[in-house]
Amino acid sequence: MTIYHPGFRCLGSILLLVLFQAQKKEERIVEGLKKIEPKESSEMTHDPEILTPEEHFYFLKMGRKCKNYVPVGRRGIYQGVILNMHLHWKKHQTLKVIVKTFSAEEVKEIAAELARLTGGIVLEIHEENTIIMYRGKNYAQPPTEIMSPRITLSRKKALDKSKYRDGLRAVRKYIPKLEQELELHRAQAETRAENRSDAAEDVQNTELDKPDFGSIPSMMECSENDPTTESLMASDSEDLSDIFETDSETETEEKAELRPLYLDQFDKFPVQNDEEHEDFEEHLRQISIDLRNVKSLGKDEDSFHFDEVDKMFLRAASLLKKQKR
Repeated sequence: MTIYHPGFRCLGSILLLVLFQAQKKEERIVEGLKKIEPKESSEMTHDPEILTPEEHFYFLKMGRKCKNYVPVGRRGIYQGVILNMHLHWKKHQTLKVIVKTFSAEEVKEIAAELARLTGGIVLEIHEENTIIMYRGKNYAQPPTEIMSPRITLSRKKALDKSKYRDGLRAVRKYIPKLEQELELHRAQAETRAENRSDAAEDVQNTELDKPDFGSIPSMMECSENDPTTESLMASDSEDLSDIFETDSETETEEKAELRPLYLDQFDKFPVQNDEEHEDFEEHLRQISIDLRNVKSLGKDEDSFHFDEVDKMFLRAASLLKKQKR
């Protein structure tokens, strides 16, 4: 698990840090592999025999049909693999070496290394994971020192080498992805900087295009001193006053038309201001007296008519008179 430093807040700095760590890890793995790899000696030289096409076809067909094989796992080539191959060649001329967890190029390297260490002949690499080998015409079982040579790795060291190799493969696969992400981030940062510069230029242009409000008072002072502007202002004020006067006259006429008719009748009654009647009966009695006075005064007026509200008051007054009698 990678722990990021709290100072590296930016994504670009984090990617740089991860890339730096991956490169350092690759260097450490390469140094570890160099320490584990066996030293090459000039004793083991490989001089393969030359086979005719007929012999090559015959031994290849024999090797495809044979069922004896030697597996090569994650440890790769070590002393036990070489020993098993020689034990198979003791009774069989051909042999299959099945290689797992390796790429096609690594299988070719393993085939060349096996031919050098065992002295056999590589006939074919079948399906990119099976090496068919022939022991040779003049094969004789070598002594134990040659069957398990010291220049090869032991079982434990071979396992350590496989771990380093897997780690190196993973790191080398991860570094290009980091570099690609870093380039993409840099391109995005450049585009953002360009966009910000364009936005700043737009803001400056808009500020230049804005009107100068400080010059407005001076313009007003010049217009006040000009007699032509004063005459224009006076004419405009007169026109506005005419408009408002016409509107007010029309509004008063409309209000007069909308006023209900019975209010004209109420205006004929005498109004008593700032009086509060303690008794409702006395109030009605006073209303009846006022009505009598109005009738006596308005006998000559033939066009006098009561509306519904006046009739209600008159009925109430007549009922009160009846009760008193």
